[in-house]
Amino acid sequence: MLIEITQRNIPGILHTAGDTRVNRHEYALKLAEVFNLNADLIKPAKMDEMSWKAKRPKDSSLNVNKARALLNSKPLKLNQALEMMKKEESKTTF
Repeated sequence: MLIEITQRNIPGILHTAGDTRVNRHEYALKLAEVFNLNADLIKPAKMDEMSWKAKRPKDSSLNVNKARALLNSKPLKLNQALEMMKKEESKTTF
């Protein structure tokens, strides 16, 4: 999406993020599922109980409607994005 925005010189603010709205806990569970990690280690927690160094909003999702309408390369659903990341990760050698 970012390459398309720069190539097309699209002005203004355009939120680029995934197309699936999930909370942090749901995201962690989906990440564990896709990468075959132990989801039992993921425990829900209340934000009020966390000792963040910086404040974080309870809802940090972005509205990607404008990006979806303007761009040819659409925001991905969470599962699509994680599967792509998994494929890319499997190609990486250290």
